[in-house]
Amino acid sequence: MVQNLGLNRMLFGGNMMAWLDEAAGIFAHEYTGEKYMVTLRFGGFEFHHPVREGDIVHFYCMNPKIGRTSISFDVEAVRTDGTVVVQTSAVFVALDESGKPKAIEKRG
Repeated sequence: MVQNLGLNRMLFGGNMMAWLDEAAGIFAHEYTGEKYMVTLRFGGFEFHHPVREGDIVHFYCMNPKIGRTSISFDVEAVRTDGTVVVQTSAVFVALDESGKPKAIEKRG
């Protein structure tokens, strides 16, 4: 979408960060099977290459480690030509119905 692009028709970094958060949240939910997973933190974002208008980007979540109430993993955004655009790490926490951290039933 045009509103996601800057003057040079390249994706704004903040939009990429939001997409990474969404992809990571989906992964955390699916991998753990927990109903409520929220972002605790992300590592530093390393933007290696731009995403230009028309590029298709795939998101990969790797190396998951489940703790008592959280899951941590690496996240990459990769263009269809194989170019790694962004790399970071993420930590998500499982919450109970009242919004308090809860133990993760080990899955994965």
